[in-house]
Amino acid sequence: MVELVAPAGDFETLAAAIEGGADSVYFGIKGLNMRSFSAENFQIEDIGKVAKKCHDSNVKCFIALNTLVYNHEFPRVEKILKEAHRHKVDAIIASDMGVIQLAREIGINCHISTQASVSNIFSARFYAGFAKRIVLARELSLEQIKAMKNDLKKEGINVGFEVFVHGALCVAESGRCFMSQFHNRISANRGQCLHECRREYKITDVEDPRREFVIDNKNIMSPKDLCALPILDKLVDTGIDAFKIEGRAKGPEYVYKVTKVYKEAIKSIEEGTFTKEKIADWLEVLSSVYNRGFTTNFMLGTPTNDSWANSYGSIAKTAKKYVGRITNYYSKIGIAVAELEDHELCEGDTIAITGPTTGFYEGTAGSIHTERGEVRTARKEEVSFPVQKTVRKNDRLFKIMKMTEAEQRIENYETHEPFKTAKRNKN
Repeated sequence: MVELVAPAGDFETLAAAIEGGADSVYFGIKGLNMRSFSAENFQIEDIGKVAKKCHDSNVKCFIALNTLVYNHEFPRVEKILKEAHRHKVDAIIASDMGVIQLAREIGINCHISTQASVSNIFSARFYAGFAKRIVLARELSLEQIKAMKNDLKKEGINVGFEVFVHGALCVAESGRCFMSQFHNRISANRGQCLHECRREYKITDVEDPRREFVIDNKNIMSPKDLCALPILDKLVDTGIDAFKIEGRAKGPEYVYKVTKVYKEAIKSIEEGTFTKEKIADWLEVLSSVYNRGFTTNFMLGTPTNDSWANSYGSIAKTAKKYVGRITNYYSKIGIAVAELEDHELCEGDTIAITGPTTGFYEGTAGSIHTERGEVRTARKEEVSFPVQKTVRKNDRLFKIMKMTEAEQRIENYETHEPFKTAKRNKN
């Protein structure tokens, strides 16, 4: 079966990825990965805890060390690699040859990052001498991937291919973008992207600034998100070894639901039950969490103009609103107690609970009890309600709300503006 690789930006999303059915998880260490600015990130001291949590669940773990690296940073790189080796991290993901060579010397398996832009058989042959797996460039079609895979097999070269199947796309494709560097002096190739390409732009006459032209789609550099689900069976046929989900800056609900959908789809393909009806249901789930619309990118050939997004941020059909925190859970009777801090909670609301051990839970608020007895609505008070999963003290409680188009726009500009961190995005 094809390996499913899921993202983790913190312990909440790590738990969500494992619970969603990931075969392996990739994560970054603060300061040296391509989501160092937008995700919470793990510390070097967390490597052992992450590895143990994964391995106890029979899940592999990979550390993304895939940024540009400067001379003065190699002592930190070496420290990360030694910790990874000590805790039996399954591989690192890198593109810098210095990092790759140091990993070999220490004895850690290496996966070549998509940042290396491997797009031909010659590059694949070269990197096969250094790595167990290559995360291919995103500009490849399925036919090109299949041809490369077959050629390597004929030559007896045993290297795995991994491709992204879902998540955000960059206008620079394999990551060679300098907009943030030019405009703000912080480099996207150091994981510090400010999403300049997602913003709206207009053309202004230099000689006469009064003359301005607004293009029909003002987000002219913002591609839709990759979604290979409708053609996942075709990807399996190419012989790809691993499917990868983008999203280390996303919340636990995104990681859980996307991972679960793709795991179910892979299993369905193996069982011969991959149908249009199932695809439609899965796409409905995927559209409920953060997305900018969907495209198959280069997989079926060069993308068309339909691959560009029409908004700055998400067009998800739902959003989660913070309500409060769990203060207790009575496992014998399946009752959670929470202190409501913001937004009212009503009987029948769809709720979500997230936490570093809990991961992600979604259910319905059944009977709600307060000091006033059973109520239909509660706000800024202690409540209790049934939960069909073990949750923990200090887990966060949210209500899931359907979003109108106007609400989506407000949500995008309030919570996904480039200078905000992923930590705020999750709230």
